[in-house]
Amino acid sequence: MRKQIKLLLIVFLATVGSTFAQDEYVVNQTKYTQKINTSYFGMNELNRVGVLYNSLKVNNATTMDNKYLFGSMAFPDLNFTIGLDLNSFKMPTTNLTLNMAKLAYVYTIQLGNETFLLPSLYVGFGGTSINIENLVFEDQLDTATGFINTESIDPLAQIIANTSYFDMGASFILHSEDYLVGLSLKHLNRPNTSFNREIPYEKPIQISLQGGYEFNINPYEFRYLPRFSYLYTYASVTKFGDAYFMSFSQDFQLGEFSLGFVEQASFISFSDNSQQQQIAQQAALNNVGLTIGLALENFDFGVHYNFPIRKTGTVFSPSMFELSVIFDFSIYRRNNRGLYKRLQIDNYY
Repeated sequence: MRKQIKLLLIVFLATVGSTFAQDEYVVNQTKYTQKINTSYFGMNELNRVGVLYNSLKVNNATTMDNKYLFGSMAFPDLNFTIGLDLNSFKMPTTNLTLNMAKLAYVYTIQLGNETFLLPSLYVGFGGTSINIENLVFEDQLDTATGFINTESIDPLAQIIANTSYFDMGASFILHSEDYLVGLSLKHLNRPNTSFNREIPYEKPIQISLQGGYEFNINPYEFRYLPRFSYLYTYASVTKFGDAYFMSFSQDFQLGEFSLGFVEQASFISFSDNSQQQQIAQQAALNNVGLTIGLALENFDFGVHYNFPIRKTGTVFSPSMFELSVIFDFSIYRRNNRGLYKRLQIDNYY
């Protein structure tokens, strides 16, 4: 019986772990790169604030909601930037809630005339809670009558409530006005997020690589395109335990308007190392997304939607709707100077 309870708890924690990875799953990673790499807070030493909301729909009965708020404040004379973000992820069907607050310190190092290195460290505090009243345990099922009892004597029912943990990470970004290369390491302290401290579940270290390149698609200022027209290509690959998340984006910035295409995929494989038993062999996610943006002076509005690619077998393919707003305190945006380029270095000087 104890082994069965332990196995159930491992399966539950693995599910929670994979779900928590989804709180960083956004459609528009090109404008919210700090969610995956905190060094992005210090890009071009800009003061910004932003909010994002997305809703991931698995099926008609299951949805996942994510709310995100961030802000960055630069200190150019001291060559560093402070970034703060708050994230709240909720699964209404089980009232599973995951909250995370992070404070990041980003230092600016100039390596060349147009090349900058942004190392950063972050500290965070997270919490997880779940409403056990929405869960049904085996001893609550009456197979003879088909009724569900309101109370359970399963020991697991008394364990599941809430937990909190401390988190640490580091990241780097190397960039110019044309390219970006990033590396981020999260959960370096391997925080224990288990509901039962007797059976620990340490979050694995998350490793992510990012890369981007921006092209000027109207260098000769042809009239059939806006004067400031760019194409920003971006890709990220993230390893979280036995799960891999990949995102590929192509964003066209046509003056104040932007149009982007996103392809996202993942591969997940969970196993119980203590018993050498594979719990889930495959669960993949494949989507094609569309992003539309509008920049009005200091505001940058975005609407994003991921179209699910339905397949047979074990493929997991939800849809996602996302809204976002970013406010940039830069006086150049306020004066409508047309600086809509994603990769900029003018503010460092």
